[in-house]
Amino acid sequence: MKQKIVQKPLFWQVVILIAMSGVFLLPQILGQGMILGSDVVFHFNRFYETSQQIKEGNFQYFLSIYGFQQSARIVNALYGPFFAYFQGLLVLLSPSWFSYQLLANGLLYLLAGFSMFGLLKKLRVNGWLSVGMSILFMATYSVQYWIERQGFSAWGAAVLPLCLIPLIALGEHKRLRPFAVGVSVAVLFQIHVFSSILLVLLYVPFFLRAFFVGTSGEEKRQLVLRLAGAIGIFLLLTANIWLGMLDLYTSNTLIAPFVNRNMQNNTITGTSSYWWTTPYLLPILCALFFCGAIRVWPRLSGGFKLMTAAAAVFFVLSSNAIPWQWLGSLDNGVINLLQFPFRFFVPATILILVGLCLLVPYYRGKPLANPRWFVLVLVLSVGQILIQNTVKMQDWHSDEAAVSLRNHTYLSAESEAQLKEAYFSKDKSLALALYQRSTPDYLPLYQETKKNKYNLYGEEIIEKNDTVAKTVENGKLTLRWQGDQEAWKALPIINYRYTELTLNQQPLTEKDVSLSAIGAVSVQQQAGENVLVVDYDAPWFFDGALWLTIISWIALLIGFISWKTRQLYRRRKVVQALLKESE
Repeated sequence: MKQKIVQKPLFWQVVILIAMSGVFLLPQILGQGMILGSDVVFHFNRFYETSQQIKEGNFQYFLSIYGFQQSARIVNALYGPFFAYFQGLLVLLSPSWFSYQLLANGLLYLLAGFSMFGLLKKLRVNGWLSVGMSILFMATYSVQYWIERQGFSAWGAAVLPLCLIPLIALGEHKRLRPFAVGVSVAVLFQIHVFSSILLVLLYVPFFLRAFFVGTSGEEKRQLVLRLAGAIGIFLLLTANIWLGMLDLYTSNTLIAPFVNRNMQNNTITGTSSYWWTTPYLLPILCALFFCGAIRVWPRLSGGFKLMTAAAAVFFVLSSNAIPWQWLGSLDNGVINLLQFPFRFFVPATILILVGLCLLVPYYRGKPLANPRWFVLVLVLSVGQILIQNTVKMQDWHSDEAAVSLRNHTYLSAESEAQLKEAYFSKDKSLALALYQRSTPDYLPLYQETKKNKYNLYGEEIIEKNDTVAKTVENGKLTLRWQGDQEAWKALPIINYRYTELTLNQQPLTEKDVSLSAIGAVSVQQQAGENVLVVDYDAPWFFDGALWLTIISWIALLIGFISWKTRQLYRRRKVVQALLKESE
């Protein structure tokens, strides 16, 4: 066995990463329980929406016609639409929400592990050290954020190491690769917009260093041209998102996602300290990296120094060293977009783990560089995650309630056990109906109101949802109800500028509809049966932008496969030629 490992190290390194992804899942597989975090309702509704669209063949890019109470609100178009369809496919392939959670968590671990492994291999780090650090990355809260709380930035964090590979050429050779940079930012933009912003912030100092330090006029011109090419590629691959956002935000006043007025609490030195104590030994590793880098600072390359400085900046930004309480009080749109300063700890974590690997050659022969210490750190870190998740499974079985009710949540289960059973049911809509949350993100605001938007959504959509029958027909949402008399009828659906409403086969105009502060619709019903059809008429340019994006990704994939095939063919030719010469 030892001889096989020596002969095929890469194969066994891959096997170990796959095996460890399974090991991390063991507590949940054996415990047969769900981990329901604060964002589970929001994302499960997003993915149920796309899974049903795929299953039924009723594709509706903008409106929610299956999830979110079938309210015709817009969510996925503003939140990683393509990746939402990928997640929807996982939901569709899974027999229950429990199966989906295992499948999604397993894929996240694999993605995070191989992403970090790929980056470290490109940096020419020892293969076994790369494997160990990749496993350690899986154990950090940057990845565990999805496992424990369904925080979606974990998916961005999992891909981020791969997206840093273009920095190697930029840092070592001052060469910007347009396709690599454009595709990297586009991939993250399609998954999680804020993660793509963090990636751009990481690229900026390396680009500026390449542009200003020891670069001739012609080299600067080439860098600018290549940057323009990267931006062009990014725009092609993400036209569906930024054009959709541009139209929706210019034609509607949308309610922003949760605005955090207590940002000082959500830092790694505040109440969110678990971000840098998962695993518990991570603070020690952070200290070792920064102290170790400072000690050999004169010997470090310019690129390494810049990476260390970037890690320090992101580390500080994620802490209360920044006056987040004061900044949060400014009511600034850019600051409000951030929501939680601990998000800055994601790139800091990745840079610190990578930096530790790159520091090893500077301390070879020193006691702390002994691999045994790292193996111990790895065992303790993996053990911590396994214990934490085992405790969660014990809690699932010992507590009758599946969830702890928070503000603005609605539980309609007849018993505590009913909700638990729903997450193991083949009917995935059951859990979504039993446990709901009135999140008002991206709803249209038609008039200023002092009323709580969460409460308004609960009153106007969730509580009224059983007053009509909702079905999906020919890709359109259809509402049916019986009217006692001609009168105004409040309906549990949301109206945007380009929403089209047809009541009893008659198209409705603005004067035929009354809208609440958050866009909930009221129409004049007739006595007897009423049928309202809801559709969305996107602006003329959007369909073209959507198809342009799809075709661009397909062309990119074909081009990549063709390039890889040519590479393998050339290598085979070289090997054959060498074999002939040796004969």
